[in-house]
Amino acid sequence: MTLHLPHEEGRDALLDELASWQQVLTAFDDLEAPSRCAGWNCGQLLVHVLLGLQEVALALLDVAEPGPVTVDAAGYWARYPAGGDPDREARRLDGFVRAYPEPSELTGHVGDTVAALLRGVRRCREGRVGFQDLTFGTGDFLGSWAVELAVHHLDLIAAPPAASALHLARRTVDDLADGAVPADWDDATVVLAGTGRVPLTDGLRQEFPALAHRFPVLR
Repeated sequence: MTLHLPHEEGRDALLDELASWQQVLTAFDDLEAPSRCAGWNCGQLLVHVLLGLQEVALALLDVAEPGPVTVDAAGYWARYPAGGDPDREARRLDGFVRAYPEPSELTGHVGDTVAALLRGVRRCREGRVGFQDLTFGTGDFLGSWAVELAVHHLDLIAAPPAASALHLARRTVDDLADGAVPADWDDATVVLAGTGRVPLTDGLRQEFPALAHRFPVLR
């Protein structure tokens, strides 16, 4: 299966989710709180998001004319490079967190970056983007980052992500699971299970063996 997104759809989902992050950051101040991302507290998660947003901003500086692409919005996650030592990564993120004496300094930096990226995404023209040795159409690239931010928004265990981004995350999980996701599951349930944030119960594993075999499909 493939998930190719028109430019406008990917752009609008990312704009919605960036605006949603602006809202959640204004009320967030507990960097030590656990997140749903295994092994990371909320401070480490925010640094991870900050670094990712900076990568996106740099990639959007060089949007080329439409042309051959090598990956779609869902296929990116299937080909995403495997992570290294999780403990080492947690220590690295901790070093960044310690650079911010007050929680408001970190959330403020993330918020400023979100605001700048909002402006950049609004100006982004349709084309193709090179990122991590892959070539995306802009709709797929922007949409994949709407998914990334929606998942990490859920990780904060705060207000829900933007509906458009969360639904796109659900479509991504379903695509990677070869359409095996039950249609009556709500978007958040699908994403939390499909990313391994919430494990399937024994009963669900028996009822949906295809999911038990495939999940998690997105990390």
